[in-house]
Amino acid sequence: MKQKILYLFTRTPLHVGAGSSVGAIDQPIIRERHTGFPIIPGSSIKGVLRDAVRRTSTEQADAIFGVQDNAGKLSFGDAKILAFPVRSAKGSFAFATCRLALERMNRDAALNLDDLPDEPQEMQCLAGQAITLTRNSKTGVVLEEYLFTKKGDFPGKLEEVLLSLLDDPVWKVAKGRFVLLSNGDFAHFVKNACEVSQHVAIEPDKGTAKHGALFNLEAVPAETLFYAPITPLARNNGELSQLDQFIQNKPIFQFGGDSTTGLGFCSVKLA
Repeated sequence: MKQKILYLFTRTPLHVGAGSSVGAIDQPIIRERHTGFPIIPGSSIKGVLRDAVRRTSTEQADAIFGVQDNAGKLSFGDAKILAFPVRSAKGSFAFATCRLALERMNRDAALNLDDLPDEPQEMQCLAGQAITLTRNSKTGVVLEEYLFTKKGDFPGKLEEVLLSLLDDPVWKVAKGRFVLLSNGDFAHFVKNACEVSQHVAIEPDKGTAKHGALFNLEAVPAETLFYAPITPLARNNGELSQLDQFIQNKPIFQFGGDSTTGLGFCSVKLA
């Protein structure tokens, strides 16, 4: 069996931590070193799925994911970002993507998208009508505090392909909300438009805030779309089909840290 793509669409903010930091953010998320794009490590995905399957059948979990000296039958790749929600002056929010993210998706999922649009210039975009503003004969898109000049519509064929990737009802409202940015502009948003929330440690004996224990935590916002390749190894015996059936029966999983505060719930689909 050929590889399949695991799609993860965040229902709540997601924090897959990179450990503590001496920078402005105490607990940042994991990012690619060369692009700064957020990722979900394959090991995190494998661990969550293993735990979920094990609750149903220990024997099936051991067969799919391996146990001790017996390696698993599937290879789990890192989840890469495909679409990122950004505040929009019109339509509430937009789903931003870029040529690099689409090229990666095209390569990993073998979508055969041979007519991907060229990368826009910085501060220019291709956008859907739901987020397009027209003022004084000028057409553009306002994302966060930035005005982008619209150079054309987001390609309809590409939009159809993206909408077909996932069944989540919120993803379906993405029609008309896609915006194609330059790789650099997209990188700016995924680096600087994630959620940052403040927390404080609690004294276990008193139940009150611990002195000097205030910290901030970074999270990928809800409505972010990731994808990860899952590949059956040569020694597989239908384990990918078993995992596919399991996910169809349980299409919502929780990834990352701070699960007790509701972070990390994702709609998941294997296709």
